[in-house]
Amino acid sequence: MEEETKIKDKINEEVNKRLQKKLSELELQIREEVSHEYEELLEKEKNESDIIETPVEKKDDPKNEDKAEVFTRFGWNFRFQHILLLSSTVMLILTGIPLKFPKSDFFQFIINWFGGPPGARAVHHLFALVMIFVGVYHLIYSFWSRAGRKDFYELLPSLRDFSDVINQLKYYLGIRKEKVKYGRFSYVEKFDYWAVYWGLIMMIGTGTIMWLFQGKFEPVWIGEINLSFGPDMVTNYVHAIAREMHSDEALLATLVIIGWHFYNVHLNPHKFPMSKVWLNGKVTKKEMLDEHPLEYEEIMKQRAAEKDEENEKV
Repeated sequence: MEEETKIKDKINEEVNKRLQKKLSELELQIREEVSHEYEELLEKEKNESDIIETPVEKKDDPKNEDKAEVFTRFGWNFRFQHILLLSSTVMLILTGIPLKFPKSDFFQFIINWFGGPPGARAVHHLFALVMIFVGVYHLIYSFWSRAGRKDFYELLPSLRDFSDVINQLKYYLGIRKEKVKYGRFSYVEKFDYWAVYWGLIMMIGTGTIMWLFQGKFEPVWIGEINLSFGPDMVTNYVHAIAREMHSDEALLATLVIIGWHFYNVHLNPHKFPMSKVWLNGKVTKKEMLDEHPLEYEEIMKQRAAEKDEENEKV
């Protein structure tokens, strides 16, 4: 009997030990589960509060783009040239187009605002000199400046531009799934650039002829010129042709600037109301990826190479 009692006591003792151990383990497990659930609950409440207090940022929100990484596209020198070209072009249009249509009441008002035809012509000549200065300055900048030479080389037309035009048309027609990836300049920007060269040559050349012969000939149409031979026949023809070329090219340039250039850089839905690159020279990462992805890749490769060089030095 005593042995049975001892055995029972030992069994009870062992059971109590194991029960205590199990209870401790169970308590620890329950405590961990409750702690985990409580942490999840706190995290959930925090997230809900962030959603309520902080509005969700939209990727296309211009305000968020301002906070994103920016890249310098044009330096101050190039922007200065563009502002001079812009101001001179606007003033030449304001003083030139009204002289082409002097019978219009609206344009007559503009001419009178400048002090009549002589005043409008004087202002026109002044800003023509500004445009000539910009043209000469840009040529010097393109050959003597490192940034100018780089951009000039990038703006040279290439065979790729023709394939880009075709592929972009395919994209617009839905034949191609992805739009064309451009480098620093697209074929549209190259057209804008070289069109200015053509316009400057035409306008400066014909304008100079008109200026030299100012007041020597009455305005006449080519068909009305006296065909009789004489010392003034050639110069009369040259003056009349220069005037028609200057006038028509000016009207064409005005339409292209408003309908083509302004739309691409300002009125385009992706740019509206205005691209600020002509003012601050900066573009966002989103703009780089959308419009100049190949240039963005080159910049990233250059940064990686520079970082590797720094690591090697260390």
